[in-house]
Amino acid sequence: MDFGVLGPLTVRRDGVPLELGTPKGRLLLAVLLSRPGLPVSDDALVEAVWGGEQPRSAAKNVQTYVHRLRHRLGDPGRIAREGRGYVLRADRTEVDAARFEDLAGTARTALAAGERDRSRRLFEEALGLWRGPAFAGIADLPALGPEATRLDELRLGVIEERIDVDLGLGRHSELLGELTALTMEHPFRERMWAQLMLALYRCGRRADALQAYLQVREVLAEETGLEPGHTLRDLHRAVLGEDPALDRAVTDGEQDRRNATGARMLPPALGDFSGQRAELAEIEARLRTDRAAGEPAATVTISGPGGVGKTALAVQASHRLRSAYPDGQLFAALDGARTQRVSPATVLGRFLRALGVPATAVPDDPQERTDLYRGMLAERRILVVLDDAYDEEQLAPLLPTSGTCGVIATGRVRLGGLGGAHRVELREMSEADSLAMLRAGTGGRAVPAAPADLSDLVRLCARLPLALRIAGALLASRPHWSPADLVSRLADEQHRLDALRYRDLEVRASFGLSYEGLRPGARRLFRLLGLLEAPDFPLWAAAAALDTGLRAAQELLDELVDVHLLDVTGTPNGQARYGFHDLIRAYARERAEAEEPVADRDDSVVRVLSALLAFTDIADRDHMGQNMFQRDADRWQPALVEASLPSSVPPMELLDAERVPLVAGVRQAAELGRDELCWELAVGGHALFETERYFDDWQECYETAMGLARAAGNLRGRARLLISMAGLLYTRRRYGPAEESNTEAMELFERIGDRRGYLEALSNAPFFLVPNGRLTEAITAGREAFERLDAGGQPAAALHAYSQVGLAHLQAGRPERATAVLAEIVDGARKQGIRTLIARDTYWLGQAQLARGRPAEAEESFTELTECARHIGPSGAFYTAHAWGCLHLARGEYAEARRRLLEGVEIARTLHDPMFETRVLTDLLDARLYGPHELPAAIGRGERAVEVARGIDYPYLLAGVLEKLARLRAATGDAATARQLTDEAAALRDRIH
Repeated sequence: MDFGVLGPLTVRRDGVPLELGTPKGRLLLAVLLSRPGLPVSDDALVEAVWGGEQPRSAAKNVQTYVHRLRHRLGDPGRIAREGRGYVLRADRTEVDAARFEDLAGTARTALAAGERDRSRRLFEEALGLWRGPAFAGIADLPALGPEATRLDELRLGVIEERIDVDLGLGRHSELLGELTALTMEHPFRERMWAQLMLALYRCGRRADALQAYLQVREVLAEETGLEPGHTLRDLHRAVLGEDPALDRAVTDGEQDRRNATGARMLPPALGDFSGQRAELAEIEARLRTDRAAGEPAATVTISGPGGVGKTALAVQASHRLRSAYPDGQLFAALDGARTQRVSPATVLGRFLRALGVPATAVPDDPQERTDLYRGMLAERRILVVLDDAYDEEQLAPLLPTSGTCGVIATGRVRLGGLGGAHRVELREMSEADSLAMLRAGTGGRAVPAAPADLSDLVRLCARLPLALRIAGALLASRPHWSPADLVSRLADEQHRLDALRYRDLEVRASFGLSYEGLRPGARRLFRLLGLLEAPDFPLWAAAAALDTGLRAAQELLDELVDVHLLDVTGTPNGQARYGFHDLIRAYARERAEAEEPVADRDDSVVRVLSALLAFTDIADRDHMGQNMFQRDADRWQPALVEASLPSSVPPMELLDAERVPLVAGVRQAAELGRDELCWELAVGGHALFETERYFDDWQECYETAMGLARAAGNLRGRARLLISMAGLLYTRRRYGPAEESNTEAMELFERIGDRRGYLEALSNAPFFLVPNGRLTEAITAGREAFERLDAGGQPAAALHAYSQVGLAHLQAGRPERATAVLAEIVDGARKQGIRTLIARDTYWLGQAQLARGRPAEAEESFTELTECARHIGPSGAFYTAHAWGCLHLARGEYAEARRRLLEGVEIARTLHDPMFETRVLTDLLDARLYGPHELPAAIGRGERAVEVARGIDYPYLLAGVLEKLARLRAATGDAATARQLTDEAAALRDRIH
């Protein structure tokens, strides 16, 4: 596969271009290609594709686009689900941008080795990959702009490097046309003007070289108000004075002698350095800029957790930047993560001696050392590398003040106080880069291993460079070990950190340096959060873990984030979420087990789960109008949890971010044997699971909680869970089993004398009677449930039950009575603020109004539906599409009716909802929507509708499909088949009473 982003987006397989589908699908692929090998979150993809106008179904649509892209690529594994996002898996050789960067890096290595001709060929090969601006046509989109700009900037830098090589090879006359065009296209790139001046001078055109200087000086003065930088000014003076050094390129020998005069303190680069290519290019692009002495020094900070490869990246970049800083590279390890840090004065003493100051001449006073150091760097091109800084105060005396110098500072903290610095934040590596590092670290021993073993090893090392380096060293030093052997040793999470140790390399020790530097409160929060099974968590969870207030918890979270022991995993709905790197979580649990008593550990977890339970109450009350079931388990500080939530976002939308933690919380409550907490958490997720159709999570929570409730003899818990299971079965359109589960719940509630629970189960009965065609029973049961629930102080549940009375009247052919009931329900839902009920029953109210021949009234209902449909999850998009399709059909607007009904079919199929699909297909079979030549295709759609309808026990819907299909058959002259279908429909109608 060949992915192209250096120009318009292209994909080729075996040299053949692939059709990539819709513009939004192409854009989604482009975003994934802008970060190959790295997961892109669902939120980021939605933002990239839709910007600020995101449809309610955006997340589901992303899944659809990914599915289609996998099909078009012909390789489902290319786009993989990872965490809460997707990752595009591609080797560097398959992406033209990565090949470009790798070729350019190889060209620089060849140049450093004195292979000028080979270097030029490699630069040319790299530049030949470009077909236009990066991501041409879509580069202005916010999600792609930074990467497109970075790539375009790298291209210009490589062009400049290649021209330098050409000048060194004496190809000045051949460059004049290219440089003239480049300086016109990029008038602010002083390096290109300097190259043009030098080429003109070497061609004997001294006056033209001076004129070029005047030209760039005028451009800069008019456009920026600045004078040319020191490089251009120095070159101007050299041209005026006809400096002999301008007549030839600097020879390799001269360059070596020049380098020998500078300070060289860099440690050796790692031989197995892998990955972080984008970050490496980012650092080079920043530090290869040409600055005047009066400007601030170009500065890059590299931050990240222990073991993520900060030092290796800084050293690798520094070696690659040697040609840009010919006067030397200074390096100091500041030991910022250790208790005994290196003082700036000590480092300055080393630097001054490396710069040629005799030891006896180094000042004793720290400020005098800084002044002398900065004075010596003022006119030199020197790169200063400051590794493992504690904070900005430690760095301040060591920073040069001349723009001729560059700085790379690394630290576990973010060093946000260095104004003007370019910040690079390291995360775990991509899987492809992790595998490359593992193979390099084993000296090739990992190559014949099974791919699954290597992938498992990368996963268990959490793609952390230090862990991967240790794994490689272990395999290389123990010939009798296979990757599978090491996987088995690392599989036990409790002892994983013990296994990740080789001589002086140890993951645990790396994390320990950061941990020991924390304040006591932050250390305790770190330990307790490590006990949670949830992959991430919000502020209120941290407050509950410590049993403290929100402000105190926020300060401690910020401290953990600053030193990269916690990450901010995202900010969905404006609420920050925090999470651990996998190996850091293992270390946090180790510390908790070593330092926290068992009772304190369990109490902390229970508090967090109790806070989550309080959150489900808040969301349920907002979504359903009231908390509909009895609560026995304790809640942790509900007011504090509610205070932490952004008021502009409905709580049910916020709860969606807690879906995975909720499922994990049910499991963890079960492991702790807390049966009340366990079943209430499972039931607390009911509304979320139903609204967003998280059926697998719903099933898992039910099974986990039911197992514990049975073991504990908790009858109320069992009954409540049976009601929840009835809801799941109903939503999956398995009406018979759903009724059985609900009936069993009623019997249990009656056994234990739980009147509230019994009434709740009673309110569900009409929902199972309507699909079965038992409309008279449904009306009686719905009215009874309404009266008893309303009298019992459960008005929201009463309205939910009463809604089925309206639907039963509508299906019984009494739209006038249905309209009256449904209008009463919608009015009551408005008064109570039950948005889900407003949305669902304005849909049914509009359908009843259409059945009465009143499209204007239906339009009012459907307008209200459209405004509140987003509150009922993905099904809201179906209700909206179907409602407007029916309205257009009633008005005779057949083209628009067909479009909206087909939209409804697609949504129903995306939701895997046979009842929704049957309902909309029934209306789509209206003969008025088709011309004579389209009838065969319509009949095919009708046969599909019959097949779907037969899969659910809903005689009313099946009868409607059969009747519509009979009319289509009759229209084609197939009277016999039409009669058979009509007879079957009539038999079904007889079952409805």
